Amino acid sequence: MNPANTTFAIVGGGLSGALVAVHLLRLADPGTRIILIERRPPVGRGVAYGTDCFQHLLNVPAERMSAFADQPEHFLQWARERGPDFGWTGAVTGSDFLPRQLFGHYVTDTLMKAVVAAPAGVSLESVAGEAIDIAEDAGGARVLLAGGAEFHVRAVVLALGNLPGEYPIQRPLRFYRGPRYVHVPWVPGLMANIAPDDDVLVVGAGLTAVDIIVQLSQLGHRGTIHALSRRGLRPLSHYFGREEYPAFLTGEPLPPTVLALLRRLRAEIRCAGAEGIDWRAVVDAIRPQSQAIWLGWTLAERRRFLRHVRPFWEVHRHRLAPATAAIVERLAAAGRVRFIAGRLDALRDELTCAEAVYRLRGSERMQTLRVAKVINCTGPRTDYSKYQHPLLINLLARGLIDHDPLALGLNARPSGEVLRYRGGPTGWLFTLGAPLKGVLWESTAVPEIRLHAANVAASMIARAGAPPAAENAGTIEHR
Repeated sequence: MNPANTTFAIVGGGLSGALVAVHLLRLADPGTRIILIERRPPVGRGVAYGTDCFQHLLNVPAERMSAFADQPEHFLQWARERGPDFGWTGAVTGSDFLPRQLFGHYVTDTLMKAVVAAPAGVSLESVAGEAIDIAEDAGGARVLLAGGAEFHVRAVVLALGNLPGEYPIQRPLRFYRGPRYVHVPWVPGLMANIAPDDDVLVVGAGLTAVDIIVQLSQLGHRGTIHALSRRGLRPLSHYFGREEYPAFLTGEPLPPTVLALLRRLRAEIRCAGAEGIDWRAVVDAIRPQSQAIWLGWTLAERRRFLRHVRPFWEVHRHRLAPATAAIVERLAAAGRVRFIAGRLDALRDELTCAEAVYRLRGSERMQTLRVAKVINCTGPRTDYSKYQHPLLINLLARGLIDHDPLALGLNARPSGEVLRYRGGPTGWLFTLGAPLKGVLWESTAVPEIRLHAANVAASMIARAGAPPAAENAGTIEHR
């Protein structure tokens, strides 16, 4: 049982933080106070689901987007009942790729319903603010906000989501401080500063770049969008059908190397193709074992995957909704979107435009683009030790966190228990979602987040009933 008047803190109010709060509200004993800290309300939407563009679609069908693993049709039923309240008037089937904005409203509504249904004496306090420090104290921790507010809590979960991306050129440039560069593509008013006939450069060609392309198209943009990435790869489309393929790795030894996995996957795709089954179904079929495969690989194998396979894996694994892919293909065929394989070499602010100099892949020849705006779509950074935010700086200085060996996130146990710098767990600090990418690889999609949210909430409650001395006594762990 929890001690009386237990307080928990959740830092981050996107999908991960909201679902942890939902499970704490369900599981906690009377006298529990849950503080949910989010610097950009409303809670539950975050960056991914906070978009106002109705053409930003989920890249997973509605039938797979439930917030609860034991209620697979929870989101589907909600969308059918509440979709019209939020602007969705069409019919909803399990295979539909619905607007991300709609899913954000679903998460918020799910949290509000959990608040109403919580046992008497269990409360949620949503705090609009920014956590800048967490210090260990007797029985838990103190969480300090930028405005000076301080909370004494029994356990904390870092539901941080994705960090902003790296700079497209890894050296200081005056250009980055100018009006023609956008570092975070989700800043309010971005599109208002782009004229319909402006040419635009997006650095990167992944899901974020596609979002910018789709939104500009929706707003009637007529200029050329140049999408520059090192390999010129772009996300592939989901298949229009609903083929299923058996989880073929179940019941057999998992591939111990990257090469073994690729050989097994290619062989299975050939077998599936002979039966008329699309390769996408085969890729999806290894999803249940993907975390176990990653955990079974040595550090050297994980590095090999990142160095040689990652870009190709990303475009095959994280696919676009068919309607989104169709928009991009139409614009590319019309010459309004150009995908370029090359490496950015220089960015300069000229009198009437931005000048971007890049080297084409496989060539020493430099090319120059003149555009009105350069938008950074390189994807989230993952090295938490190099991101200059007060919270991370202070946690690193206190030795309460460390990055994982591949700098893909935080060093933690697969359960979400954060590990100290070169040490064991604190017993009171947890994480889930993007910070676990280095530990589990597959950690950022809804099927993984919903399971981790439930498990982290249960762990926080269990820790709240443990003696403080016992939970702080950790063995040294080197990962």
